[in-house]
Amino acid sequence: MFETFNLWVVHAADWIFGWMLFLPRDLALFSVALLTSASLTLVRKWTTDQDWLHQAAADEARLGQLRKEAMRRGDRDAVKRHKETVVLIKMRAMRFEGKPLLLALIPVAILATWAFSRLAYVPAHLNEPVEVRACVPRSDIGKLAHLVPVPGIEAVDGWIQPIVEDQPAAISGLWDRTGVWIGSHMRQLLHIQPRPVKTDGMAVWHVVIHDSLPHELRIRYSGRTYPAAFVAGTRYYETPDMLFPDAPLQAIRVALKPMRLFDFVGGIDWILLPPWLTAYLLIAIPLVTMLRKFLHVA
Repeated sequence: MFETFNLWVVHAADWIFGWMLFLPRDLALFSVALLTSASLTLVRKWTTDQDWLHQAAADEARLGQLRKEAMRRGDRDAVKRHKETVVLIKMRAMRFEGKPLLLALIPVAILATWAFSRLAYVPAHLNEPVEVRACVPRSDIGKLAHLVPVPGIEAVDGWIQPIVEDQPAAISGLWDRTGVWIGSHMRQLLHIQPRPVKTDGMAVWHVVIHDSLPHELRIRYSGRTYPAAFVAGTRYYETPDMLFPDAPLQAIRVALKPMRLFDFVGGIDWILLPPWLTAYLLIAIPLVTMLRKFLHVA
């Protein structure tokens, strides 16, 4: 049910945001972040009492100056009084925070849902090998899995592959190495035990698509057939991970390249942020501040 609703939202949003897929991926991600920031800023401008908020900001600034002067004079009563007044202003200003966030939640959620399905990965290219993995329990190592031949698709290393032991992904690149270093030190600081590396069994194919038609990969394993949608040479990509709970074959994973801003900004694994979302937040958060200053939004 949720997957159907999510698919409906994405296809509906294509009519509004699909033009961004014609842009370079970095620029498309920047556009999504800009639209998010603009939504948050404009909704706040239209749904809050800007005159009151601007006056409150001016009062806070003036009270800050008065508090510093009182501190220089050694007037503790005045310092306390100015500080309490600032706290009172901040508490009253909080009543303006809920409504704009609630109203902006819908457009921002639609944008984020669309970006996850359209910008999180780089679509596969025609005539370039893409790795496809079938994930099975470790106890099945040594068995065979069969990728069914499909017109328009070539299995570079053969249609039948053995189940072998999965290997953890190698860490490469300055961003990823830095993230691993920070994550390990944060776990030590917070006394969090590292998660054990779980290695299952897997069968691996390298497939090449020679046309831009939508295809269905079908993997036969343990008496059952498991489907996974796959397309190359288009602006779109199909969901790269197909899960089959409580089945002998647990998942099919198409190894699409994650979208990395400037081909550098990766994810933050220790807080479970994928690369596209990391870049999205790095762009959107400063843009909110910049737009609020440019549009004089308190």
